Amino acid sequence: MSEASGALPAPAAEVGALARVPGVLFTPGKTFDSIARKPTWLAPLLLWTAASFSAVALLLPRIDFERMTRERLERAGQTISQERIQAIAEQQKRLAPVLSYIGAGVGPLVTCLIVAVVCWGALKAFGWDLTFRQGFGVTAHAFVPGILGAALLLPILASRESVNPDAMGDLLRSNPGFLVDRSSSKAGHSLLQSMDVFSFWTLALLAIGFASAAKVSRKAAAAVILTIWAGYVLGKAGLAALF
Repeated sequence: MSEASGALPAPAAEVGALARVPGVLFTPGKTFDSIARKPTWLAPLLLWTAASFSAVALLLPRIDFERMTRERLERAGQTISQERIQAIAEQQKRLAPVLSYIGAGVGPLVTCLIVAVVCWGALKAFGWDLTFRQGFGVTAHAFVPGILGAALLLPILASRESVNPDAMGDLLRSNPGFLVDRSSSKAGHSLLQSMDVFSFWTLALLAIGFASAAKVSRKAAAAVILTIWAGYVLGKAGLAALF
């Protein structure tokens, strides 16, 4: 027997932690296979956090707190004095930077943890074999399209003199939510806003990534991921209609 025929197959080449960020966008199969073998998550979480801080830094100086307060009270059917509106707006103006930067700092990690727990738990319920480290690594990298979307949103924020935070989801026009006035159809606006290009991209990456980690077909993983997403979208639309 020749030396070549008796040799073991060469191990698959690993994709470096930093290279995995663009890798999930352009070569997701190879990249998620590498993540499944050696999970990482720090690089996408740091990028996501940096994008969140940048968005907050651009947004806060462009919020008209008095106008926002008045519009919210009008939608709630409340009528109060101008002095009271100004007092509420001043309080929000003081609290907004603190709460916004705290949210930007912990939001990406908390969101990633929740999504990872739900998806990992659902797949484990079917008896599929994967670790939480794998699930968390997959989830962190699956949100890279959202980071790209946030980066595209930054110049739009910078170009505007004022921004209503309630309408931020419609600024990028990556979903048809802007076609429906949220004040007239809250549930319809919520549903259309969920039909987002970057959300669908993330769903596709979650299916590819969890299929690689659990060593199951992508169709099977996609069925579980889409079921979870559909429940979330319908629940969000229902809450929007109620509140």
